[in-house]
Amino acid sequence: MVQVNGILDRVSRLASDLKLANLQPQIAACRRQLQADGKIEVAVFGRFKAGKSSFLNHLAGRDVLPVAVVPLTAVITRLRFGPAERAEVRFQNGAVRSVPLTDIALYVAERENPNNRKQVAEVEVELPALKELAPIGFVDTPGLGSALAHNTEATLQWLPNVGAALVAVSADAPLSERDESLIEELRRHTPRIVLLLTKADLLTGPQREEVAEFVRRESRRRWQVQFPLFFYSIRPGWEMLRSELMQQVLLPLAQRHAQAGSEILRYKLLSLADQTLDYLRVGLAAAAQAESARQALADRLRAERREMVLLREEFSVLARQWSASALESSLAGLRSVQADLQARATAELEQRGPEWPGRLPALLAAWRAWLQAFLLRELAEVSHAQRPIFCAPLHRAERHLARMLQAFQDRLNAQVQSALGVSLTPHEVKLEVHEPAAPPVDVAFAFDEAFSLVGRLVPLAMLRRPIGRSLRRKTRWEVEKNLSRLAAAWQAQVAAGISELVRQAEEHATAELAALEQMLAQTRSSEPRLRQALEEVSALRQGLQANGS
Repeated sequence: MVQVNGILDRVSRLASDLKLANLQPQIAACRRQLQADGKIEVAVFGRFKAGKSSFLNHLAGRDVLPVAVVPLTAVITRLRFGPAERAEVRFQNGAVRSVPLTDIALYVAERENPNNRKQVAEVEVELPALKELAPIGFVDTPGLGSALAHNTEATLQWLPNVGAALVAVSADAPLSERDESLIEELRRHTPRIVLLLTKADLLTGPQREEVAEFVRRESRRRWQVQFPLFFYSIRPGWEMLRSELMQQVLLPLAQRHAQAGSEILRYKLLSLADQTLDYLRVGLAAAAQAESARQALADRLRAERREMVLLREEFSVLARQWSASALESSLAGLRSVQADLQARATAELEQRGPEWPGRLPALLAAWRAWLQAFLLRELAEVSHAQRPIFCAPLHRAERHLARMLQAFQDRLNAQVQSALGVSLTPHEVKLEVHEPAAPPVDVAFAFDEAFSLVGRLVPLAMLRRPIGRSLRRKTRWEVEKNLSRLAAAWQAQVAAGISELVRQAEEHATAELAALEQMLAQTRSSEPRLRQALEEVSALRQGLQANGS
């Protein structure tokens, strides 16, 4: 703890004194981790119907979380040990409300809280049954996309610090495209991923072996890693699977929670110390160099600053291209959904039509009411299920921008190496992807008023067949049109996310250049102070590394 506070305090003072603004995000991340005080959370992710809520209910020994609902509200539910059963709902405005455990579904289930209209931030549950696993807490998410859509920045700050991310994958349909997209996104934020193959009771022993080998093979092929893999079932007679997960993952994590938190903090601090030492070496080298050498590097950095205008323009052009392609990408991804949704809408129309009133104006009103309810329900589910498709352009933009920033950083490093002979430690370029909240589902449609007026004059029996054909045709058209509206609404949200990524990229590049310019401005009079700071930070880093060895 002495080395931790020593490095943080010293680096924080140096960042302030030397105006190294680009170190502030890393310093803040280290302080957040230090304040976590070794607390560990296990996050459970998975597709709808993958069994993640059932798994947590089974682990807790009672039904706490709602199951068999479409979890579209993007509300995170936290479970941890407490001496008595209790549940608290935290709202986005800061208000807190204690509720009975039986009322949790009112805040986290889509049917009771559509589109999170109640503005819930998260629900926290304490259970005596989790005493064996204290101080581990569990986080039930409605799926990675939904969790990130709500209060994205806070979630991204939290996610890398989890003790493990349990990814629930249905054993009877392992590693679908959506599963792989989920794991791909998780890998961007935490290396601690455990695959939980639920519904293991649906498979025979040989089938489980086959599935396990398939998952391991696909993991090695796609990610060059082999994630820890455990089968699980909530059915009676399968308790040995729960015991295996407890003994090999959860209980060891609970026993070493403080160590795990310290390792996370130590890693962040070592990276921060290395970057700080690099800047101090640049400052020392600049202070010791002849004026001509310093001037040469200053000229190069000024040229880079002039080039920043071109870099910003390139960012802007790419952002417009990515935003424009987002709609096309979303529409292409919805083509298969459209045919299925049109077929289901037509089938439901055929079923519900005979129940509607016999007079044409009342029949059309009933059709409108049914179609609006159908589209609101189905489009909300499509919006949730197709989130990876809608957000894909956002992640492609992040990867492209990160590569551009890495190239910019490499170019700056080459300039420093050439002029001062100082080699900078490469550090990761990280942009925070702010996945947008799902846009509100807005259904709009109209019917031919002339047709409706004629219907008042002509007996309905004469119009029954043409009305039926027209309603079927109109229903299919409204499905297609409102899917396009949904895609356009997502495109607008994604475009805003891309603009935020560009802002981050510009800020990162500007801060990186400013830090080098600031260190290049050091003079011979600064040399003793810089040398002392370098020795102090080096000693603190060595002490921290020795303690972790």
